[in-house]
Amino acid sequence: MIVLKVVLVSRDKDYIRAWLDYVQRSSFGSHMRFIAFSEWEAFSSYMLEQAEREMPDLLVAEPDFLNPWLLNGGEHSGVSWLLLSEGQDEGPETKQLMKYQPLPVLLEAVRNACRQPQSRSSARSGRNTLSIAVVSASGGSGKTAVSLHLAKQLGLAGYSVLYLNLETMDSSFPFLEKGFRQSNKTLTDAETGLSRLLYDLKARRREVSGGRVQVQRSEQGRESSGRVTAKGVKEQGGRSTGACSGLPDDAITTGKIKAVEAYVMRHETLKSDVFWPLANRKEMLQMSKTDTADLIRFLVGCGQYEVLILDGDSSWDERSEGVLENADTFVWLVRDDLAAMHRWGQWLQHADRTRPEMLGSVLERTYFVINEHREQLLNSLPRADLHVDAVLPYIPSWKQLNQEEVMLSSPIFQREVKRLCDLLLQSEEEERRRTGHIHSAELWI
Repeated sequence: MIVLKVVLVSRDKDYIRAWLDYVQRSSFGSHMRFIAFSEWEAFSSYMLEQAEREMPDLLVAEPDFLNPWLLNGGEHSGVSWLLLSEGQDEGPETKQLMKYQPLPVLLEAVRNACRQPQSRSSARSGRNTLSIAVVSASGGSGKTAVSLHLAKQLGLAGYSVLYLNLETMDSSFPFLEKGFRQSNKTLTDAETGLSRLLYDLKARRREVSGGRVQVQRSEQGRESSGRVTAKGVKEQGGRSTGACSGLPDDAITTGKIKAVEAYVMRHETLKSDVFWPLANRKEMLQMSKTDTADLIRFLVGCGQYEVLILDGDSSWDERSEGVLENADTFVWLVRDDLAAMHRWGQWLQHADRTRPEMLGSVLERTYFVINEHREQLLNSLPRADLHVDAVLPYIPSWKQLNQEEVMLSSPIFQREVKRLCDLLLQSEEEERRRTGHIHSAELWI
């Protein structure tokens, strides 16, 4: 169980005692641990010691303590903080916590502050393609709708995007069918693209040789949009026309695999490349973790795309494990209802018992998003260390969809998805800079 560590600093010892007494006999005590100080010397020494160990999740302090700490390097320590204010202090309101409030309100504010979004790590190792997996612990959470909107908005922003549906039962076809039919690719080539690629990858892996996969050069690449993208990660959208060279040596062995254009098709409404959904569900059911990993590595390594959108499944199988182990970033969707929150908690408990290292790695790369959000969050999150990074609105008109354009053209939903894209790409920009790739009866106090 995760226990949040909070440092409380105030000159008023009675004030501190009221906090601690309430925490000990409330539900907050099971997942929050407070360390309190009323003297500057003891507080300062403690924070210096923690700099070499494990810093607290949050500092809550009066101005006489907080301001000197910030000036002496605390601002760059990475510790979240709140200013205990009596209403006359300067500074951003979002960082101020009014000192005299009901204790349950104060403790809830502290817990929410501990959940503030942190920068995410990346598993990319310098690759040029960002793979974003949209996943959930519950079916019906809106993974496909969000995935399609992410692909479209990134495509409109000038990125070269590939959308890949990895659901056992593909739900994207009703929204993409018209665009499929309008493609200039022959029907046979289009319908068998993903099947042929899976077969080619598996066949090459079976061959025994020390050579690396050779991928045919693209005969033509789509023209760049020439626009600066949302966060300036790349100044040119569009495709590369070089050979694929990013596959790991142990993923697939020798032989020739065709250029990615031989397998995919362009969907103009989505502004992205797509695969025609598999006609034989057994092919998807039989995909192993290795098959999934090879597929993702091929699409990431071929150098044709800046963003790969993976529409994941909610089941726990080898295909899902392949996605969890190989995607760079996750958008984890949750609906604000009791059953969905329970399933989310059960998934986390199971992963914590069986695959703790994998879970830790996934959480470091995950953005939690409430889908179909309506004004306020009604249900508690399953763990104290979790936080909501973004929300997407409920669109009532989607319940009566009869045309694909309706779902892909909601102005309200598009606006919020653009914000989500900014969040994902801003974190990506920070990672690239960091790695050098670019420079009730209420108790009152």
